[in-house]
Amino acid sequence: MKASLRRSGFRFAGAALTLALAASFAEAQKGPVERVMIPTLQSADKELGVQAAEAIRSRLSRETNVKELIVVPKADINNSLASSGYSTTEALAPGDAKALASLVRAAQYLDGSVARTPTGFRIDARLVLSRDLSRGQVLPTAQAAKLDDAANQIAKAIRDARRQIPAEEQCHNNSSQGNYQAAIAAARAELQRNPNANIVGVCLAQAYARAKMEDSAVAVAERIRVSDPRNVTALRLLVEVYQSRKDPRGLDALASLAAADPTNIRQIQDVVNEFAKAGQAQRAIPLVRDLLQNNPGDPALLNLAWLVYLNAKDFQGAVNVGNELIRVDTAAATADFYTRLAGAYTGLNQTQQASEAIARGAAKFPNDPNLVLFNASAQLKAGNAQGAADAARRALVSNPKLENAYLILAQAQGQLNQPEAVATTLQDAARNGVNKTILAQLALQQGNTLFKAAQASKDRADFQRAIRFLAMSDSLEASADAKFLIGASAFSVGQSATIEANERKNCALARTARDSFTLAQANLPAGGQKFPNEAAQLLTAIPQFTPAVDNMIGRFCK
Repeated sequence: MKASLRRSGFRFAGAALTLALAASFAEAQKGPVERVMIPTLQSADKELGVQAAEAIRSRLSRETNVKELIVVPKADINNSLASSGYSTTEALAPGDAKALASLVRAAQYLDGSVARTPTGFRIDARLVLSRDLSRGQVLPTAQAAKLDDAANQIAKAIRDARRQIPAEEQCHNNSSQGNYQAAIAAARAELQRNPNANIVGVCLAQAYARAKMEDSAVAVAERIRVSDPRNVTALRLLVEVYQSRKDPRGLDALASLAAADPTNIRQIQDVVNEFAKAGQAQRAIPLVRDLLQNNPGDPALLNLAWLVYLNAKDFQGAVNVGNELIRVDTAAATADFYTRLAGAYTGLNQTQQASEAIARGAAKFPNDPNLVLFNASAQLKAGNAQGAADAARRALVSNPKLENAYLILAQAQGQLNQPEAVATTLQDAARNGVNKTILAQLALQQGNTLFKAAQASKDRADFQRAIRFLAMSDSLEASADAKFLIGASAFSVGQSATIEANERKNCALARTARDSFTLAQANLPAGGQKFPNEAAQLLTAIPQFTPAVDNMIGRFCK
């Protein structure tokens, strides 16, 4: 009946005028007598669904006075269905049943299913108000050895459930006019007679909510939920109140709302979106999985599922759905899609597939900076530093504000042993607003690498290169690590320059030694917060050099 859901609003509406003209003038003069419709019941056996409906009609007609209630005859139902192009032996979808009930002027209709059991028959049903298919009364399950006996149980349950209708109408009318206290009084009076009257109970809950009596509304809605877990109106009220209060029970109510009507795609989409907003995308996965199973190949639902799986970090699910999405809807294969698909493959540690996804995206969108950037990251992880640097530069040409592009470029240049290029990249990044804390860490990392290399080479120039990066790091964000390494590097420069200045009788080297020891003394105390013993040793050693350095400056710098 999926197709009928789309066409019911047109065909039933078109047939309404014909039926109205066909109604007898004599019947119209008798005054309003309520009508109830019993359409074909849902069943694996089509004939059984038709037979059960007719049995209930027959029993209900015997149970009621025609002056008080008209059970819409089978002929009227079939004529309306046939004139609208519908099967007369298939059960109707909820929206179609509501449209048909309005067409045959039935105030209520039965929504039910029938099945054979080892001992006979079972009928599950609810009585629904035609003006609002979300308002209904679950009827007691009927089981009997004979179909006619089970139908009789349902007929009696319909009669009992309808006793609340006058009170519900009073509640509904008063509530619609803003007279909430009168609505509440009418509903409560009926509930005192029948506490399980959920049609009027829903009206009471809504009247409480509109009267700003939320605690009472929640209490009534929760009571309805116990006896009727699929009562959509009560569940929606609970979701609204719980969400407004940021009550975690709202998520459970959302899950129940989706389960209440698994055929209502729009409602399930809304529930999925609410789970996503609440950071609970994982709970939406079973919902979208069922949607896809019941509606295979639907691009809109595939796109919804794609986003849900990504947000839930279910990367395998995202990969499966994503590839199916672009198979059925090639327009969905955007640059962003390929970036996200590659990210999902990366989350699965499938680097080859991630690279292939990026390559497909880059071939289709060669100028997209995010795709180029993702490629740069993939190249860096694969150990191709030159490829990563080239890709990062291309990304920056497209967008000089891409923070990650600078970071990838700097790391790649570091791996290529290009310290001057790293320094330039970090300076450019700082000018373009890249996070200074991150840049400070990169500069510190580069400085530490150069410091270790200098310790191995004992080359004064290597220590001086390390100082440049360490000072840059400290200027971006001061740290004890940077200050200690600056002090330790400066001490090594001063020590080396002192020895060579004495050997070469060189004024410039003597001054380099003096300046280096001064720099060491300025930074080592702060660096000592993290490296107290090492800093103390260096600070103790500096005074052993300074007299000789001062003497050399006096002798060589004339």
